Amino acid sequence: MTSPSFSELTAAVRSEGEGIVAAGRLGLDVPVPTCGQWVMSDLLRHVGEVYEWVGGIVGERLSGRPDSKPSAPADVDPVDYLASQLDELVEALSSTEPDTPVWNWSAEPDVAAFWARRMAHESSVHRYDAQRAHSLAQPIDAELAHDGMDELIDVLVPRVRTRDGATLPEATIAFLATDEGSWNVRLSAASIERLEVARDPDVTVRGTTSALLLAAYNRVPWTSLEVSGDSAVLDGWSKALQF
Repeated sequence: MTSPSFSELTAAVRSEGEGIVAAGRLGLDVPVPTCGQWVMSDLLRHVGEVYEWVGGIVGERLSGRPDSKPSAPADVDPVDYLASQLDELVEALSSTEPDTPVWNWSAEPDVAAFWARRMAHESSVHRYDAQRAHSLAQPIDAELAHDGMDELIDVLVPRVRTRDGATLPEATIAFLATDEGSWNVRLSAASIERLEVARDPDVTVRGTTSALLLAAYNRVPWTSLEVSGDSAVLDGWSKALQF
């Protein structure tokens, strides 16, 4: 499966972000079960603050980490705030070439393409959160979820291990998508390695790409997928990766 282009990822930010906004309009006080103690207004403010932060980084072509992060004004409607910041973020991305030099926090190249990808997946998972709060959750598009699995394993998991000191299980996991794709990952104290083939994995998980991604993000239980092998490895993954 080919990776989404910069313009496709930017379009995903718009569509997934609008999904969050639409869910927010259904009620601000409803609990968001996939986000701890948050209610909908907390989720909208969080996503709006992320959009504002990234929109500033991309729009201003920053070469280093901003000195501070935005905070949503207490007297602003969370839906309006999120919708406004979504517009600003999409405008910043749309007016930028993917290879434009822009800072990011990862080991990936410091270019704007990083942020289109990161915001597309941030938005898709939180769109699921927002819809789930109203029992209206829809799966993530398979192509977007495929790239989301790539990003999670290649970019986010190493960041959580190095930045947060998360202790990952020492094991090999085979993620097998029933709609296309596989991710074979060997975890150790020293590294995270992608494998072409997982021989005798400690645990194998099968499901749609959307379900695999949502389970890996702790949005749906592993038991909702087909699991064979040592399920304790997956429990260790979930404990280490708290998003």
